[in-house]
Amino acid sequence: MELKEQLKESEVTKTSVELQKQGSVVDEVLAGTKEADCLNPLVSNLNKMLEEEYLNLFDRMLANYLLGHAYNAIVVKTCSPEDAQYNNPLVWKEVYCYRMALRYVDYILCKEYVVLYNSALHYKYDALIQLGNTYSHMGRFQDGIECYKAAALMMPHDNKWCLAFGYTLFNTHSYYDRNVEGFVVSLTKDLLKSCLKDKMTGPSANAVYNTIKEWKSPSLDKDKLIEYESSEEGEYNRWVNKNILRLNAYNDINSMSALSQEDSLYFDGIYTPKEEPESWKRLFKMLNEIKQEYVSARYMLYYYFTHSGGTHISDKNVRLADIYDQSNYSFHLELAKSSFRSLYSILDKIAFALNDYLCLGVKPERVFFNKIWFEGDKSFKVKRGISKYKSVYGLAGLLFIRNDIFGGDKDYLQAEETKLLNKVRNAMEHRAIIIVDDGVIDDDGAVLVISRSDFEDVSINLIKTVRQAIFCFVNSVNVIEHDKKTSIKEKGGLIMPQEVGCVRDEEKV
Repeated sequence: MELKEQLKESEVTKTSVELQKQGSVVDEVLAGTKEADCLNPLVSNLNKMLEEEYLNLFDRMLANYLLGHAYNAIVVKTCSPEDAQYNNPLVWKEVYCYRMALRYVDYILCKEYVVLYNSALHYKYDALIQLGNTYSHMGRFQDGIECYKAAALMMPHDNKWCLAFGYTLFNTHSYYDRNVEGFVVSLTKDLLKSCLKDKMTGPSANAVYNTIKEWKSPSLDKDKLIEYESSEEGEYNRWVNKNILRLNAYNDINSMSALSQEDSLYFDGIYTPKEEPESWKRLFKMLNEIKQEYVSARYMLYYYFTHSGGTHISDKNVRLADIYDQSNYSFHLELAKSSFRSLYSILDKIAFALNDYLCLGVKPERVFFNKIWFEGDKSFKVKRGISKYKSVYGLAGLLFIRNDIFGGDKDYLQAEETKLLNKVRNAMEHRAIIIVDDGVIDDDGAVLVISRSDFEDVSINLIKTVRQAIFCFVNSVNVIEHDKKTSIKEKGGLIMPQEVGCVRDEEKV
């Protein structure tokens, strides 16, 4: 890259200085010294600047970060936690702006704009924490933890990520299996305790720490690491846990813990009214199907990553036209495509289970993850059967995932990486998709051309998105069931215990 272009893109301009000054207004609003209304001119100005596209790379990163920060302040000051989650355009825009800021940071690092490194990394650190907080508030806890851990790698001794991570674990410790909940509490204590001496730590952190410091919890030293066998099964399990793809919430906390090795995510129990004695079985059967399809798709993806590169016996003596486009054809790629299709189908299965469980009344032939949320095909008003559960943030997380992949109304801003999921899936199902060793994404209407590395990135993004959707689904059911049982007990009702065994591995044939 020419030095002149580097200097242009990395120059700290008068606009940069002005943007940083304007950013201080956001902090004043969050501190309560100014009203949220004073941010409206800033939001309008930043949007206008980004639309006109005259900003250099540094200023675009900065403007997106400040705009996300401004939207966050408006949400915090004007919306209740419940109202912030369901289809709130301000939250959509907040998440989009933080994502765009992170994309610009990655671009800066990739292009080696050395003079911008320190500033870019500073904004990346803050954007990761803010994005993690927003994800956590909408029930996408796994995505939130991923952001906190990424921030921790950047500044391991800073307190900002510790505080955010600690709050999230405190609010979600009951979502974990009973055999690991104590370790989650111990980690929460350690994270919050490390922040207490910091003058920037508010009184709420002290209050939370004082609430939990006397809770009995095991030492984190007792959380033993797993030792994998040098076998195909051992390598597969290592890959699953390293990439945090286990259906086990503790996998996000300590991916190599001996406690993270099972796909243990399940319902805590389903209340069954007398008039519908079989309803709980339908839900368990649906989750069985979802989990089995997920772990099978996960293994197919693993097999592709670890075995592609050699000719499979099924590929031999298959006559294909060589049209000199460097396209790849193989059993291993077809296996990855099958995994992709299977993962997508899980989203529709989640929709079907929700339609039945929440009694949404959508006809079975019209149940799709894209369609069940709204009152009509052209309406983006959330169904009453969903929005009435305002305290069930997992449902808000699922709706956000839906909008990420399929898009919302005209104001919804999709992230490029999730928008690409649907494009790849549609090409795979309805036309041709050509995977080449290198190159840029090209779509001529009949054929989508994508590089192997881009296809692999999209596939990993999909399986992580589907994993998060499964967690949101299970967490939502568990919260609704907990509230049902609590209400029945408060009214003097009786709930019989529910015992559900496990299918033995030797019966899975």
